Amino acid sequence: MGRVLIGQMLKQAGLVADDQLASALAHQRQWGCRLGESLLRLRMVTAGELLAVAARQAGVPPITLGDRWVPAAVLQRLPRAFMARRRVLPLEHVPGGRAGRLVVAFAAADDLALVDEVAFAAGLPVDPVLATEEDLACALARHGVTGPQRAALCPIELPPEPDEPMQLVSELTRCA
Repeated sequence: MGRVLIGQMLKQAGLVADDQLASALAHQRQWGCRLGESLLRLRMVTAGELLAVAARQAGVPPITLGDRWVPAAVLQRLPRAFMARRRVLPLEHVPGGRAGRLVVAFAAADDLALVDEVAFAAGLPVDPVLATEEDLACALARHGVTGPQRAALCPIELPPEPDEPMQLVSELTRCA
């Protein structure tokens, strides 16, 4: 049985309509990017929606890295230059068998050659998980794998701005 295309899976999930898919495919052809990237740029799907469908397509679990911290012993399973160049991040060493397994975050878990390359570099079997490109870039920067220029692209939480009319009312009532 052939692999179901991501566009078809998004359509079946009710996340995009035929006309949206056609627009995204035209955008993909024009800019030479992946369909998922086109859908995100055109704001037709969210990163979370795309991640869930892409993970289902690849047959691997999705993961949100958020503020997750990886122990140094796990990071040492792969050379930092390799992680930066190949855009992968080891997350967990799972004991078992002779040496265990390594859970690794990928932005494209359907790249079987890359999964094999990571397993060879680590000297362990790999269990891939799928993360968004942005989430993975932020996690790599947070762990010092990539430089601070990548960390500058990571979103940060800001405190909510006060509601100006309500702040004005509060100030006026204090002055009265």
